[in-house]
Amino acid sequence: MFGSLEIGSLFGVRVRVHLLLLAMGGLFLLDPGLGGLLGFGVLCLAVFLHELGHALTARRLGLEVVDITLGPLGGMTRMSVMPESSRIEAWVASAGPLTNLALAALCAVAALTLPVAAWPPWATLALAQGLTFNLVLGLFNLVPAFPTDGGRLLRAWLARRRDWLRATEIAVRVGAWCALLAASAGFALVFSGTALAPQGLALVLVAAFVWWTGKQELAQVRLRHGVASPFEVLAAVLRGPLGSAPPAPAAREAEAGAGLSRDAIEDLERHRGSLSSWRSRREPDGE
Repeated sequence: MFGSLEIGSLFGVRVRVHLLLLAMGGLFLLDPGLGGLLGFGVLCLAVFLHELGHALTARRLGLEVVDITLGPLGGMTRMSVMPESSRIEAWVASAGPLTNLALAALCAVAALTLPVAAWPPWATLALAQGLTFNLVLGLFNLVPAFPTDGGRLLRAWLARRRDWLRATEIAVRVGAWCALLAASAGFALVFSGTALAPQGLALVLVAAFVWWTGKQELAQVRLRHGVASPFEVLAAVLRGPLGSAPPAPAAREAEAGAGLSRDAIEDLERHRGSLSSWRSRREPDGE
């Protein structure tokens, strides 16, 4: 992705870090205290594990994962193509928040059962930060503000009884209202004259990011289905490497390039068991 550096790979998935995130980390090095830098590291680790949950679930479904990028406003897992499948969307989207909530639970169990009072101060602080950040990330990403994971789960639920385009339009509209509420709360904090003004500004930036990326993805879906306006075509082009929309109405062709056959996707839509049970049933057929 433009403006990022590749730092390695894990489980065959390339990992990239945006230059702005590196700059933010550099600012913490100027602070003589340990808490800020430690918190930055724990937060980055929580975001990375969140995205790794998405990536590994997508791989288990047979999708090609391009890379994971950590940025100043969070992380992103890119796939070559994402099929228009409610089941695939739900499994991949839920993997990230569930990873964070599981990690938060592990931190809570460790805090209650291990002799943390005897640990060095930095270790107890890291444990507390791990619990807090993972809990906040897990819950925040379940808010139905498309394109957060909660918004994608909403689209997956809507797509069970509606076509993919209509489900996306509704999910994006809900996400826009969530962004408006978040921006309003952020501006209230900015002009409150309290110490929470920086958090308010961050909330405004997150709201703007949610609104813009939601509109971009809606433009891509409309482009795939051949109903995009000139403005939406431009928005899809500006999205660039973040997306994977083909330049023509080719939703089924996109699904065919995702590593799964159309028959496999339709079988997955009908399946009501776990992902492991679906894979074990399909493997003898060579899927």
